[in-house]
Amino acid sequence: MKFFPGCMIHNRYPGIEKALYYVFEKLGIEISPLEGSSCCPAPSITRSVSSELWEELAQRNLKLADGETVITACNGCFTTLLEVSEKFGAGDVRHVAEFFYAEIGAEELKKYVEKRLPLKLAIHYGCHFFRPSKHKRFTSPERPKMLDELVEVFGAESVDYRYKFMCCGGGGGVRAGATEVSHDLLRKKMDGIAEAEVDAIAVICPLCMNQFDNGQKELRELGGEDYGIPVIHYVQLLAIAMGMDVEDTGLERHAIVSHSFIEKLVK
Repeated sequence: MKFFPGCMIHNRYPGIEKALYYVFEKLGIEISPLEGSSCCPAPSITRSVSSELWEELAQRNLKLADGETVITACNGCFTTLLEVSEKFGAGDVRHVAEFFYAEIGAEELKKYVEKRLPLKLAIHYGCHFFRPSKHKRFTSPERPKMLDELVEVFGAESVDYRYKFMCCGGGGGVRAGATEVSHDLLRKKMDGIAEAEVDAIAVICPLCMNQFDNGQKELRELGGEDYGIPVIHYVQLLAIAMGMDVEDTGLERHAIVSHSFIEKLVK
């Protein structure tokens, strides 16, 4: 398989990529970088300007895989590459979360866990993971359970909270083009998450991670609530449970750093 990192993982959260390679090595599954790849490009912003450009760039990225499965840890990249691959019959595209769930399974993943992580987590799927539903047939578009079950692999608990399935305000060009709306959506999500008294927010998309991570910092700087709730990608959690040093996951380079959360991960 070829790993497609996309722009956000390389430029903002490289710890996700490091964790992903660690997990796949532990599982004995060979993956390698999709050399020469570009931006996917983004499914909302680029397509709204030129659908032809969006399709041409995506086809170029898919062609670089030379017939191998392309796997990504970003919901936006997943949407673009999946939809274009289906339209043009240009290869197989997977998201790492649904790959773990469907191809390996929770019970098999448990066999690789070296350290249980008894955390309370607020799960956020991200809109592009299960929508548009005609392309994402692997899970319920209304009430997905996949990630809730995947965190149980290492002993964590998915805690219900208000607005669990609402957009975080990071994607669809909202954060880039309508900052006030983006902050309003994030504030609403964060209020629900804070009420649930969780240890962290678990995501499967670096764009959502950026919204929760840097967005919390922005809300604080605007004079709002200082939530201080860390956010982490699922593959970072899984890698730590499989034995990866917490320091290597890049958590301390996030905008929101919780030393009490890191101490729980280190134990």
